[in-house]
Amino acid sequence: MKNILKLLSILTILVFVGFACEKGDTGATGPAGPAGADGENGINGTDGTAGCIQCHTSDENMMVKEAQWASSGHVTGTHMGGYYGSRDGCSDCHSSQGMQEVVATGEFDQPAPFNPLPANCYTCHQIHQTYSSDDWGFTVEGPVPFRVNDYLADMGNGNACVQCHQSRPASPVLDLATTDDVSITSSRYGPHHGPQGNMLAGVGNSGAYELDGTMSYANSMHAANPATTNCTSCHMASSEGTGGDMALGEHSNNVGVGEWEDESKIINRNGCIACHTTIADNDEMTAFVSTARDANMLLMEELGTALFNLGYITETGSVVASSSAPLVVSTQHAAAIYNYKFLEEDQSTLIHNPNYAKALINNSIEALQ
Repeated sequence: MKNILKLLSILTILVFVGFACEKGDTGATGPAGPAGADGENGINGTDGTAGCIQCHTSDENMMVKEAQWASSGHVTGTHMGGYYGSRDGCSDCHSSQGMQEVVATGEFDQPAPFNPLPANCYTCHQIHQTYSSDDWGFTVEGPVPFRVNDYLADMGNGNACVQCHQSRPASPVLDLATTDDVSITSSRYGPHHGPQGNMLAGVGNSGAYELDGTMSYANSMHAANPATTNCTSCHMASSEGTGGDMALGEHSNNVGVGEWEDESKIINRNGCIACHTTIADNDEMTAFVSTARDANMLLMEELGTALFNLGYITETGSVVASSSAPLVVSTQHAAAIYNYKFLEEDQSTLIHNPNYAKALINNSIEALQ
């Protein structure tokens, strides 16, 4: 009983102390602390507009570019991303991440990225680096070394294009100074699928092989000054006056749309009139290119027929060679085979550099005779 009374006494004292110690009224606010350091300045816009607006303008600038790009072969072609982009070495050019990695490191044959993407804004432009108009700067700003003989090509705004649109080294590498025979062991012998940069450069043995012959090697005006007249001059010319076709010019990269076979082909004259000043409209331009194309295809067929008659290529253009049944030919004949594949893979029917291409054909035919 005494213990219980003692406990009650202690509790009574604690309650009394709690009431006595209850917090009083809030005191006056103390003086302000010292000012903190200034934050980082925001990015200045143009005439006071926000940085984002420089690209994402109210006229739906980005949406126009995206709609054009959706018609580009970089998107519609089955060669970008997916299977080819997921292969080591191939991803250098067949995926956006692979191409960016080659640019960053200067090293080819990169391992394939996870989830390879097709070419997109980030492939060619420095997107979201400064959140200003500088983001339109190219990922490839200076001259590009070719994978064949390390030739340094400067094609201005086209440098981002020739980073990938160039020959890969083919085996065997030929020495035109020797008369020894060479052994070709692949039906795919040639420069692979994208030697457009080498064709425009028109430089001996940094693409095709310049065989001796009656025709001299000279570049056409398409390739005379590649730093100013380059890939973008023709492939990204304004689409104004073409009926607003999203698949023609600018970010579509298409010089023409439609098919030659059904005569629906339309050439964007805007990429041509700086030099071809007398051509009045798109219909005249299409007719002009068609005439040149037909003549050039006959020259290509002449070289192809000569190679076929010698048993070097099939009717479809594949080289008659394999690791189990090599094609053993002279160095000069191997060079003629390579030149034919080079011209075929350029895919312009000689139009990228007509004068140079015609010399390759003529001298290759002479070497086979």
